[in-house]
Amino acid sequence: MRDVFGNLREWGDIPEQIAELREAGKLDEHQEGLLRILRYRANWRLRELALKVVGELEAPCEEILSEILAILADEGIYDEARILASQALADLLTKKDVNCGRDRGAVLGRAVGRIKMVLGSPQPPVVHHAVRKCLAAVCHAL
Repeated sequence: MRDVFGNLREWGDIPEQIAELREAGKLDEHQEGLLRILRYRANWRLRELALKVVGELEAPCEEILSEILAILADEGIYDEARILASQALADLLTKKDVNCGRDRGAVLGRAVGRIKMVLGSPQPPVVHHAVRKCLAAVCHAL
């Protein structure tokens, strides 16, 4: 994996880079950079952009899945990012041929456990709805 996104503080070209990678079907080759964007809290636009495209990955690395789950569970992160994380997670985990680098059942089971943990704590209604929808999709994929 490579990180071609450079300095995230000077992010002007990054949206275009992501669009080009997406169109070329090369997002999977740049998971390290997408992961760095997901972890970078100083630019919400980049984080949202990454959350919108990671659901298209065919072979997400475990770190990507873990980071999406962390965003989903983090009550300190604003609601829209958590909603996007739930959508990305559902998109990734409902693909029949997704290659998570481990046993698909174990990955799905871990995700379901984490999602249920989120649902077991008080959440804003919009987040709760998105997380419930994600859980339904993931459980259906089991």
